[in-house]
Amino acid sequence: MSCPLCLAEKKTKRYYQDDVCWIAGCSSHPSKKLCVLRRHAPQATSEEELHMRQVMENLFPGIRLRGPASILDHWHLHEV
Repeated sequence: MSCPLCLAEKKTKRYYQDDVCWIAGCSSHPSKKLCVLRRHAPQATSEEELHMRQVMENLFPGIRLRGPASILDHWHLHEV
């Protein structure tokens, strides 16, 4: 089975992407954003998580995040 987060199909608005992560609208809750680790892993390194949180805060000041979360063992952060 292919991981939908690894496939990173552009089903919703894409706000950002770099070598570590991508940020898009959530397909289940389009008004919410999620930040997805590019590599398929159940856990981000502390450096990756810090980077992802900083990118989210820089793009969306005051954003509240829940997570980390894992869908099919793919680590990501989700807006509350």
